[in-house]
Amino acid sequence: MINIFQPFGFALLSLLLLGLPSELNAETQEPSKVIECSYVYWDDMLDDEFYFRIGDVYYPMKFLRNKRSKVVSVARMEEFEMFRKVDKPLEGEDLYEFVAETIVPHDARRILFLVIAPNQEDEDYRVFALDDSSLVFGRRTFRFVNLTQQMISVEFAGETQQVDVDGVVVMESNVDEKGGFVPCIMRDPEGETIYGTRLFAQPNGREDVFIRPSPIKGRKAPSIKFISQFIAIAPVENKQ
Repeated sequence: MINIFQPFGFALLSLLLLGLPSELNAETQEPSKVIECSYVYWDDMLDDEFYFRIGDVYYPMKFLRNKRSKVVSVARMEEFEMFRKVDKPLEGEDLYEFVAETIVPHDARRILFLVIAPNQEDEDYRVFALDDSSLVFGRRTFRFVNLTQQMISVEFAGETQQVDVDGVVVMESNVDEKGGFVPCIMRDPEGETIYGTRLFAQPNGREDVFIRPSPIKGRKAPSIKFISQFIAIAPVENKQ
């Protein structure tokens, strides 16, 4: 079980916009000087515009509805800070105010930043940095991210794993080349079932499963968000 959530703050050096690199690139080398980042926002609609900072310059985080943003390549950093514009700032005041921060995994070359708006349990915005490398989160896998305040047991594809609070577990779907539905059951610490369904797994895809408390007070069943990503297979060259 992997627990990679940590709070964050930051300084970047340069910003380049690049296309999504192949997931087949080698990821066993030493940490690169550049990391590829993308963003996901929990809610369907943004309630504000957010920015991240490089030196004294603020860059917009361009979210897409219910899916990953385009990839942005930036100089490797230790911490990442998120801001929003100040509404009607007074003369001499900062134009941006701090919102949230997280530490970036030091050995990750690809990062997915998950941004969560406040709810009845979280009074402030939260941002998490997830190692998005294909060696950690590859094809045919599901990544379960526990954003609740209790441990959750996940039964998936014949395996059971415990996902701690703010914890992450990656589980294999074991589907063949045709893909298929895989039973998934989640239980609370008392063993009571709080969620059950069949998830569709694709051989060339991977799926994030973000688990958050229900917005309905007293309801045990969590709120779930699924974010899918197709991973292209590199073409095979013909040998003469």
